[in-house]
Amino acid sequence: MQKVVKWLGVVVILAGIARMGMTPSALIWGGDSHQELLCGYVAAILMAFSSIALYLPQMKETGKLGFAAVFITAAGNIVISGQQYGIWAYGAYAEKGLFVNVTGALVGIGMMLGTILLGIVTFRAKVFPLWNVLLFVVMLVSFGIPGLESWFALFWGLAYGAMGYTIVTSRYRNKEAAAKSLSVAS
Repeated sequence: MQKVVKWLGVVVILAGIARMGMTPSALIWGGDSHQELLCGYVAAILMAFSSIALYLPQMKETGKLGFAAVFITAAGNIVISGQQYGIWAYGAYAEKGLFVNVTGALVGIGMMLGTILLGIVTFRAKVFPLWNVLLFVVMLVSFGIPGLESWFALFWGLAYGAMGYTIVTSRYRNKEAAAKSLSVAS
């Protein structure tokens, strides 16, 4: 199980890099450019697939709440990948209507709540280093600051990539708790 989690950690790093790639793409070619959307699409797929790696090392400490946070985040990334593919492939958002507006709002709220919940349970579990949690805080704060809209993806990718780095290098704050969680997952 430790090897599987480490390989998923590599995917988390790649997802973070892809998400970070959205920022220079948006700054150079503009928001919703093909380059930015391609980075976002790849990042969303990789994040949806690998988010479970953020839960497994702290599973015993976070329990069902941690699983719910990761599940919401992964599900949101799946929906976001569909939205980004649609814009990338067809050059426009889906026809605005009740369904598109409601699902868009629910995904946005869900992703934000899932990310906030993931940051909280990660902080409380004390398995990942504090700097991993602080990067989540920076990411969330950057979302609400006017003028940093294009930079949000950079901080989002950095927070994910940092957790992936911790997983791959096993530089957990509480190595015993991580080892227990991974042994239970086996």
